[in-house]
Amino acid sequence: MNNNSGQTNNAPRISRRDFVKTATTVTGGLLLAGYSVERHALAIGAPPRQKDEGGSSSAPLFNERIAVNVTGCFAGREVYSALETARKLGFQSVAALPGGKPKHSLGELPTLGFYDADETGRQRIKKALSRFKHISIHQAWDNKWRDWIDCACYVGAEVVTIHAPLRKRAEPLDQYLETQARFCREVGDYAQRKGVRIGVENSAGCYDDYVRLMKAIKHPVMGATVDVGHCSFFDEVKSISDPNQRAVKLNDVIGQLVRDLGPRLCHFHLHNVRRQEQVDFSKMANRRWEPGSFVDHRCVPEGEIDFPRLFAAIKEVDYRGLFELELEELQMEEKAVRSAEYLGMLLKQGKRLP
Repeated sequence: MNNNSGQTNNAPRISRRDFVKTATTVTGGLLLAGYSVERHALAIGAPPRQKDEGGSSSAPLFNERIAVNVTGCFAGREVYSALETARKLGFQSVAALPGGKPKHSLGELPTLGFYDADETGRQRIKKALSRFKHISIHQAWDNKWRDWIDCACYVGAEVVTIHAPLRKRAEPLDQYLETQARFCREVGDYAQRKGVRIGVENSAGCYDDYVRLMKAIKHPVMGATVDVGHCSFFDEVKSISDPNQRAVKLNDVIGQLVRDLGPRLCHFHLHNVRRQEQVDFSKMANRRWEPGSFVDHRCVPEGEIDFPRLFAAIKEVDYRGLFELELEELQMEEKAVRSAEYLGMLLKQGKRLP
């Protein structure tokens, strides 16, 4: 994130495109116009969920390995509304930032508010998250890494994603690796005592710096969070001026990164990237992308990243963790649903691969 198992049935299937075209946000974003639980079930090949605690039908469940980051995906909302939206859309797993006041191109973002909450408030947060099978925490935009881990431990999250500083232009590589690996091991020691895993996320800089750092850390609870959209900001990718060639290089780099890290993979952030002329910036509060760069945090099936190719590489290395959706789309629920449906399809197809 930037600062600023499915079932089948014998019912006839409708296309995902047809479903998405009918989806329109209403009533504060908690329901979809024309939304039908049965129709959604057909679209993702799953049976409808039973009645919820309030006696009304909810959406069918997405694969529990697909988590939605409620902080990034549902900008401008209060955190409990964002969590309820995730639940009603059918997500069994969620991610969030622990605290702070983050923003992105669509405005202010909901966090768990863990820093400022008293014990009663923290119990409320924990109860709201207990309705989900898996929880992931993304670092806040501060340096309070012990607080990030404490929050994860308190709410029962499995993994905390952190960012490692990029190597400065004049900094020797060996010095960078030694300093950052030492810091990551310190974080890992604390996380291990709390029963939490740490994923170090790629953000930009040199591809080799990131891979070598991940191999230098050597700690039992430290692994890699691969953000596929952020791979477009590796120097080796963004330096290519022609967008067609840059897209080819991006997909090559993503596949190579998955294979290079292999058993060190502990988490994925999934979103797509698009060319700037394909993105409507008119309703964005902050156009934070550099001129000519790909625009990240787009809907998963809409963009330059070849996700079937990515999932083939993921199957090769036998990754079994979560896939966290990090979207920054105006059509918040629609794009989250479409992305999750697409990922669910890829996961089912992956089970049939030799």
